[in-house]
Amino acid sequence: NHVWSCGSIENAVKLARKAAGFSQKIEVECQSLDEALEAAGAGADIVMLDNFTPDQLRKDAEIFKTKYPNVLVEASGGITKESMAEFLGRHIDIVSTSSMIQGYPCVDFSLKIVH
Repeated sequence: NHVWSCGSIENAVKLARKAAGFSQKIEVECQSLDEALEAAGAGADIVMLDNFTPDQLRKDAEIFKTKYPNVLVEASGGITKESMAEFLGRHIDIVSTSSMIQGYPCVDFSLKIVH
């Protein structure tokens, strides 16, 4: 969405920074190392490496951190409680998963006042 709406990751990050100011963190979801490098170069605070294999994640995170050691790296996409250990690494700061909150039945309720 950020590329489509702004033309590039760099433009999207710069517009987000202008709107958010210095006190907000800007995170960019990236599908490749090149996208992560572009995001960090534009001023992103966090890059989410999404849907990487564990080996590719660790390799790309190490390359990324040599250039941007102060930008946080988040691993995401396809990570489960069972596979989480495979995504841990020295250059990965955050591991996120939605698998722990998906697939559970929801309670549908409303609060109606009876007169």
